[in-house]
Amino acid sequence: MGDTNAPKTEELAYGMRPRYLRHNVWDPDSEFSRTTADWTETARPLPRPPLEELQDEVTAKTIRENPDLFKIVTPINVDIFESYLSDHPNQPFVRSVCQGLREGFWPWADTLKEGYPATHDESQPTPSNPTRAVFLTSQLAIEQSKDRFSRSFGRDLLPGMYSMPIYAVPKPNSTDLRLVTDQSYGRYSLNSMIDHDRVTGYPLDNLKHLGEMLLDLERRSPGERRVVWKSDIAEAYRLIPMHPHFQIKQVNTIGGQRYIDRNNSFGGSGSGALFIAVNSCVAWIAKRVKGINYLGTYVDDSSGCSTKNDLVLYEPYGKLFPRPQATLLGLWDELGIPHKEKKQLWGESLPIIGIHVDANKLEFTLTKDSRMKLSEELRCWSTEKKREKLRKWFQMGGWFNWALNAYPLLRPALNNFYPKLSGRKDSALQVHINNAIREDFRWAADKLESSSGVLLLKSIHWGLSDATYVIYCDACPSGMGFWYPGLGIGFVSPTPTHENPLLIFYFEALCVLSALYDAHKRSPSGSRILIYTDNSNTVDIFNTLRALPDYNHLLLTAVDILHEGHHDVRVLHVPGVENGVADALSRLQLTRALELVPGLKISPFQPWSWTKVTGNKLSFQPPRGALGAIDL
Repeated sequence: MGDTNAPKTEELAYGMRPRYLRHNVWDPDSEFSRTTADWTETARPLPRPPLEELQDEVTAKTIRENPDLFKIVTPINVDIFESYLSDHPNQPFVRSVCQGLREGFWPWADTLKEGYPATHDESQPTPSNPTRAVFLTSQLAIEQSKDRFSRSFGRDLLPGMYSMPIYAVPKPNSTDLRLVTDQSYGRYSLNSMIDHDRVTGYPLDNLKHLGEMLLDLERRSPGERRVVWKSDIAEAYRLIPMHPHFQIKQVNTIGGQRYIDRNNSFGGSGSGALFIAVNSCVAWIAKRVKGINYLGTYVDDSSGCSTKNDLVLYEPYGKLFPRPQATLLGLWDELGIPHKEKKQLWGESLPIIGIHVDANKLEFTLTKDSRMKLSEELRCWSTEKKREKLRKWFQMGGWFNWALNAYPLLRPALNNFYPKLSGRKDSALQVHINNAIREDFRWAADKLESSSGVLLLKSIHWGLSDATYVIYCDACPSGMGFWYPGLGIGFVSPTPTHENPLLIFYFEALCVLSALYDAHKRSPSGSRILIYTDNSNTVDIFNTLRALPDYNHLLLTAVDILHEGHHDVRVLHVPGVENGVADALSRLQLTRALELVPGLKISPFQPWSWTKVTGNKLSFQPPRGALGAIDL
């Protein structure tokens, strides 16, 4: 009959490691995933300023006539940095990074875009809030003391200069302020000059890597107490010098006076990629030269794990640290990379990239305080307020995405959110919050307040033979069917009717949802459910938890089921020719189904239904009562 054939290797890998889990499916027998350090061995060289930028006479003349305003400033000892990378297998990339440290980096920009003015001023008045006004003044003094800001050159911009708004904003989870340049502000923003396609692909190590490290350490040192550690680079982005032909676009205006910002700015579209490029080389040195095997790098945070009894004294701080952490701090000292004692942490449990990690329970979760703050923000967005600045939308999207590291099942709450951002770049633009987003965020807040974190050992990779239930599904315009090969039972239903015509894809996904619900009712807690369908679009939405808004209620309902039952589901593709029984059931060809599986017990089922409430918004209702009799 063919229905129990195993899927192809690539299909199995895709389905058994769903993308919505962000690869946080740990296989104890697999090799380590590629890290940021490994990425450097195949990375493309960083760009240099195009010839036409260097030959632009307006910019070149201002730089030439005011040489003291433009400098290359970094504390990194490039000679030592370069010497440690002498055996690196990707020398073109290494040379591009070292050249950037010596001559300034270019952020994939086209500052000569057609229609853009040569000189442009978007600066804002000094903030009325006295605390923030004082902060800007004090930050100016700090930046000038480190030579990262130029002297004041007056109240007017010189030819070729741009000035974007600057803000004093609170640091995450802190009352401290941070200077941010809004390089997305206005029609002629600096970020609109960036080639965004070339900025992508700069990697960040994540919980997948840390989970692999912890599992490997557990295997190698069974019974020993484990610790996790985290080290933070001070002033990370600011260590990166920008090329003078981009410095001229980074004028900061404070108290009516103008200053050139010579270094990488927090707020630039290319800023993160530039810092990652440099720090990934540092991570390569740490791993390949200094022998730190368990090392992950997430922007300016480096983290790893070790046994609790392997501590050494780090003399500059006069404290004991896990050996790999002390080794990394020593490397930073050699390279001239600054760090602060209070940001070098270790313990049996610790927040890593905002996620609380317990090294011995092998558990990842958000802290109660973090969950509460995110839930409060979600509920704030769920009120009747109608608009938020695009800047706030991007901040909210980033915050929510971070939470998905521990709560990946909340992903459907973004399926109405992200379409509102499509094609919009002006950070000051007011964007309407519609009812669908408010309802999705209320749903996410409810789930967040009642969800547990990701338990590492529970999320270890499981295979086909580990499934509690295996189900095959299919749908056609007139009907839906699914069956359990292991139980010898099948179910059929006509497709629901609705005033708006629905695509067959909808019924395929609805059939998978119905099968999931049936499995949940059979085993209310902790099942591993494997569902096959021959519709690739259905496989995709259940493996990514991403869908167009019209289909999102299917995913929200699926997550409700998984959340209630603490189940784990995998949806795999099966070729149509190998899905004969489910195909026969969906077409109500019951005799054919019985020919394929003699003795198959076939019953009707009632699928989930929907009710129109407001506009085009549909609410999804669970099955109620019994389906009318079908002649079997």
